[in-house]
Amino acid sequence: MNEANLLRHALHAARAIVNNEPFVSDLAEGLLHVVGADCVCIDICPAWRTQTPLVTMAGEPNALSAGEIDQWMALHADDPYIGHLLATGDPLPYRTSDFMTFDRFRQTPIYREVFAQYGMRHLLMMTPRITDEDMVIIGLTRRLHDFSDRETRALHPIRDLIATALDYQAQISAIQAKISASLPAASLRRLTLTERENQVLALIATGHTNDQAARQLGISSRTIRKHLEGVFGKANVHSRAAAVAWWIRQPPGRTQAPTGHASRRLASGEDRTGF
Repeated sequence: MNEANLLRHALHAARAIVNNEPFVSDLAEGLLHVVGADCVCIDICPAWRTQTPLVTMAGEPNALSAGEIDQWMALHADDPYIGHLLATGDPLPYRTSDFMTFDRFRQTPIYREVFAQYGMRHLLMMTPRITDEDMVIIGLTRRLHDFSDRETRALHPIRDLIATALDYQAQISAIQAKISASLPAASLRRLTLTERENQVLALIATGHTNDQAARQLGISSRTIRKHLEGVFGKANVHSRAAAVAWWIRQPPGRTQAPTGHASRRLASGEDRTGF
């Protein structure tokens, strides 16, 4: 296992988190290949006491049905790691074998009902974030051999880095929400965008990169960045993802994304003017 490569994946994920950009799929794939697991599962639980988590998986199986997720949640208290986490608040990486032998683990309902059907015998889990409201859990599983002491130790700084980024992003989001709540309604209504800014955001919202949006609109990536900077200033945000989230929330009074002939030109690539 290349520990430097593992840290690079974690640093990339932390940067995405701080910028409020997607990070889960890339992090799961990175852990899968660098650590050498058969499956990596990342659970994002915005309200973990009452709601089903958003589960992202890499490896095999690459997905769980809604019924399997509900079954796992119903049995999660039987998981030795979860039991330890809830009892102690200790979020560090642990293997199932740190709590019990495999013979004992395979007698538990969660093994029989969830893990046995996939042949997953060995688990390693860590929790980058847990509060009264939300929780993020990362789990790695293997079929044939347990995770080593070295692999477990190598995941400690990974968990710490992701945890720090998640805490920072949560604090920034809370501050932004407080600022937005204190702005007069009239101030929000006057933050209208130009047609080109709306066009850029419409493409970014559907997953286009800056370069892809530039090619679609027939302008340079530098010009895309300038339009986004204009949006950042109007919306008082600092990332593409935050700008898109703000744009989607705006009331009908704002300048809308192109419609009718304009949207057809945008979709067909006919709109090639510079601004």
